[in-house]
This record gives sequence, structure tokens and C-alpha cells, in this order.
Amino acid sequence: MPKRMLIKEAAEYLGVSKHFLYTEARAGRIPHFKSGNRYIFDVEQVDEFLKKKALENIRSDDNEKVLQYGKLRRIEA
Repeated sequence: MPKRMLIKEAAEYLGVSKHFLYTEARAGRIPHFKSGNRYIFDVEQVDEFLKKKALENIRSDDNEKVLQYGKLRRIEA
């Protein structure tokens, strides 16, 4: 059964701030529904959404120039 929570409980459960949930919900970027002036979140759905967004932020090194730190190099004067 899906867990539905108000913003304060959902923020604590998901480990994010109330402000983050509020601004993302208000902007329509995070799954929620509204009852009157209250934002209600299905925390399992929001958790999956946040995991998916986190995976989108992972960069692949295929197209990037990788600098290697920690190697000694000689600088010619």
C-alpha cells in the first residue's frame, strides 16, 4: 500500500528539506497532489523519481577530457 504523507513527514522520510519538496512540487517537477492548500506526496513514487533524477546526473567519461592528478611531471623551463 502506498504511503502518502504531508510535506513535513515526507521530507523527513526522504531525507530532504521541506523547502526543497515545496519548491519542486510548486514548480511541478516532482510527483504530488494537492488537497486545498496542502501538498500530499506518495513517498514511494517520489523516492523512485529522486533516484531516477540522481542517475541522470552521473557523467560518463567517454566524451570528457580526463585530467590525471597525482602524477609527477617534468616542467621544462
